[in-house]
Amino acid sequence: MQIIILAGGEGKRMWPIQTDKCLIPFLGKPLIYHNLLKIRENLGTAEFIIVATPQNKNQVSEIAQVLGLKFSVVAQQQPKGMADALLSAKDLINGEVLVVNAEDILDLTKVETNGDVLLRGLKVNKYFPGGYIENVKGQNSKVKSIVEKPGEGNEPSDLVKLVADYFKDGKKLIEYLEKVSSENDDVYEMALGQMIKDGLDIRFSKYDGVWLPLKYPWHILDIMKYFLDKIETEDKVLIEEGAKVFEGAVIKGPCYIGKNCIVGNNSIVRESNLEEGCVTGFSSDITRSYIGANCWFHTNYIGDSVIEGDLGMGSGAVLANLRLDNKTITIKEHGIDTGRSKLGLIAGIGVRIGVNASTMPGVRVGSNCLIGPGVVLKQDLKENKKITLKQESFEIEDYQASQTSYDQFRDNLK
Repeated sequence: MQIIILAGGEGKRMWPIQTDKCLIPFLGKPLIYHNLLKIRENLGTAEFIIVATPQNKNQVSEIAQVLGLKFSVVAQQQPKGMADALLSAKDLINGEVLVVNAEDILDLTKVETNGDVLLRGLKVNKYFPGGYIENVKGQNSKVKSIVEKPGEGNEPSDLVKLVADYFKDGKKLIEYLEKVSSENDDVYEMALGQMIKDGLDIRFSKYDGVWLPLKYPWHILDIMKYFLDKIETEDKVLIEEGAKVFEGAVIKGPCYIGKNCIVGNNSIVRESNLEEGCVTGFSSDITRSYIGANCWFHTNYIGDSVIEGDLGMGSGAVLANLRLDNKTITIKEHGIDTGRSKLGLIAGIGVRIGVNASTMPGVRVGSNCLIGPGVVLKQDLKENKKITLKQESFEIEDYQASQTSYDQFRDNLK
């Protein structure tokens, strides 16, 4: 069987995170490394076809080589959707195929089927903006249609279709992808619909394992927790080579401390992932946060935040993570409710935050921004911007020192 890994696309909804979704590191390894390893362990020997971007093709190839996979990598020249990704690899596709996303966390196992196509559906308790499987009454495993984003209250079933699609004949899949056309990014879904209309045997299997999609940057926190929970040490803490932990520091698992990190005196790191080269200076608190490589802190609070990397914080700066009214955090620009009661800063690479500055819950800051000292940032900040606090006026006048209460206290000690 051929396993087609979709590692292309541009991740528009991931702003301000710029790293390709499949290459975001967890526990020191790119996400696609973890997923390829798991697929190999669960499904055994297979041929992998990885559809990458021109930019990540070489890195993806290196990862597949390290894992010792039998693989081919093709580049999808432009991010034109799932159908275009598969058509980019059409010359390699032959026989049975399984199509999966490179960044979705799934526990895939072999499922036997006599049908032409097998889809996997996850039962959900609330509306999810995805495709829903409508099955034929009386035939629980037969698919009647796929309804894309029907809107809350209009769902044909409680089964959301995952991207874990098996095709008995990969060439026929390509044939249908080339047969249909659409102005929208739904050619793949239209091809499945045409297969159903033409009488192909499209079946589904209920999936009850873990499913963690990576659609928005705050999903990084869910995936981080998944990997942290997999740490097998007694205290659920994994500290890599070259890391240093100084006196008075506390690391509360599950936690990952990457290579050459420093956890400074009296600091606490809780349920967090610190990638390589991070420095947690004196008396900092990092809680339930994803910290990319080469970040540095000093007397800071970082709560439920996603930091892509190379972030620097001045002393006393704080990343707030909780609304005072206890409501869930909403991303203001798009009105998206994250569903999280706690969410701090989401920052791209190279952000600098001055002393005593603070960011409000759910704020997003683009790469290479500077937040000046004392600023209280309540809004998103696009890339390469600087925001500073303007001091309108101040007075300087003569001053005669007098004995203070501290001086009086010292006198009483004599």
